[in-house]
Amino acid sequence: MKPHQTASMLKAQARGALLGHYLALCGAYFTLALLRYFVTAPMGLYSIHPPFGMLLYYGITFGVDVFFGIFHAGIAFLFLSNACGRPVSSPGVFMGFFLGPGKAMQIQLLPSLLLLIPNSVADALLTRYLATLQDRWLYWGLLCTLLFLPFVLYVKILYSQVYFIMLDFPEMSASECLRYSRRLMKGNKGRYLYLMLSFLPLMLLGVLTCGIGLLYVYPYRQQTYATFYLDLVANQKRPA
Repeated sequence: MKPHQTASMLKAQARGALLGHYLALCGAYFTLALLRYFVTAPMGLYSIHPPFGMLLYYGITFGVDVFFGIFHAGIAFLFLSNACGRPVSSPGVFMGFFLGPGKAMQIQLLPSLLLLIPNSVADALLTRYLATLQDRWLYWGLLCTLLFLPFVLYVKILYSQVYFIMLDFPEMSASECLRYSRRLMKGNKGRYLYLMLSFLPLMLLGVLTCGIGLLYVYPYRQQTYATFYLDLVANQKRPA
């Protein structure tokens, strides 16, 4: 078994893979961001009418999150294809509709369910703060965010490879993809967490540029995650 590549090596590979393809991949991310905004922005109006409005808001948000699993599959397809030297184009973000949309949503269902309460509680408290401007709601919201953060990171890391697996092993069911992601991340969670944290300085710089810099950071990060997946499976037996 060959040793795993370091984070700097994975990033170098990602930068090399992005050469000549950056605009297409950036366009795909920009398209996805716009879609998410236009779908979710109107739903925020429901959250200002508690309690039924907020329940409706979180119910719709959960459904949208599951539905967007299709687009997550499309993004994974683009960056995995690019990592393997295949042609890519911005419309590839919609490839999830042709690669098993039902399976993509089934895959997204479990992480969305696990993160429903952590995300909803913190969001509800911060929304309450915006409605009342009472500092106590802000403090409670930030406290809940910090308390739930380890669990949220654990879930995201545990199932971080699932869409790459779905594309790499189309014969697998949704539950098998989820199970294989857990298997791949066994002993590799720390490596992935380090890789995630290594992008924080760039993310901060991207935010300071009014979000413009994020159009570079997001494709760079996702391409690095695709190279991480290829490095993982290179050291694993193929699933039975």
